[in-house]
Amino acid sequence: MTDRCPGGLDREFLERFAREAGRPGAVVTWLNHWSLLHADWPALSRMRLIGFDGTLLQMVLHHHGHRVGRSSADLVLPIVLDEVLAPDDRVALIGAAPGVAAAAAGRLGRHPAIVFDGYGGLEALLADPSALVDVAPRLVVIGLGAGLQERVALQIHEWLPDAAVVTAGGWLDQLDHAEQYFPGWVHRMRLGWAWRIVHEPRRLCGRYTIEAARFLLGAGALVELLETIGPFNGLGIDRCTAPGPAGRWDGTGAAPAASAALLRGAS
Repeated sequence: MTDRCPGGLDREFLERFAREAGRPGAVVTWLNHWSLLHADWPALSRMRLIGFDGTLLQMVLHHHGHRVGRSSADLVLPIVLDEVLAPDDRVALIGAAPGVAAAAAGRLGRHPAIVFDGYGGLEALLADPSALVDVAPRLVVIGLGAGLQERVALQIHEWLPDAAVVTAGGWLDQLDHAEQYFPGWVHRMRLGWAWRIVHEPRRLCGRYTIEAARFLLGAGALVELLETIGPFNGLGIDRCTAPGPAGRWDGTGAAPAASAALLRGAS
C-alpha cells in the first residue's frame, strides 16, 4: 500500500481520520467556508469530530495557527466502507432527492444498505424511527445540507448510540453519478471548487464568490467561535475526549428529540 492517494493526498492521514470516523459512537461532520456560514452552532458544538475540506477555510485556519489536515466525506467514507467496517456491517443512507440515496446504495458494494430519501423520507423517519433502529446499522451517512444534517445526526446518535454517524453534504448526489466524483488531478491541484462550479454553476457560483467574500469579512470571529467548540489537532476539532456526551443539547436551540423543530430548522 502506498502512502499517497491517487489525488496526491496523504493516505496515512485519511486512514487515521477514517478510523476515528468509523468508531462506534462517533458523530462526525465536515466544514468549508459556506457550511460554516450556515452552521447550526448548538448542533455543531456537539459533534465529536469536525474535519475541514475547504481550501479557503483551511487557509484562514492556518493563518490563525491551526494546522489541520485536509479531509472530506468523499475521501474518508470510501476508506471507512472498505477498510474500517466489517463486510456484513449494515449502512444507512439518509438524504438527497428521491431515488438518489437508493442509487448511491448500489455503489456500496458488499455492505447491506437501507435508504431514506430526504426530505419526505426524513419526515417519516423522524415520526417513526423503528425502520432505522430495527436494522441497527453500523454506519449512518446523512446528506441533508449544512445545519439540518448536524441536527439529524445528533437525533440519530440518540437512537443508535453505538453507530458511527457521519454527515456527507453532497456526497450522496456525487456517489449517484460516480464512485469518484472528482478526478485525481482535481484533488491534487485543490481545484474541487472550480470543478463543482463547472458542473453545478447555478447552485455554486454564489458560494464561491459572494459567500466567500462574506466569509472572509467575518473570518476572525468565526475562527474564535470554532475555538470554543473543542481542541484542534491534526484531524480538525476533536471532542472525543471532551466532557459531555455528543448527543446532549446544551440548552440553546432545539432539543435533538424535537422532530418538528428539526424540520423547521431546514427552512
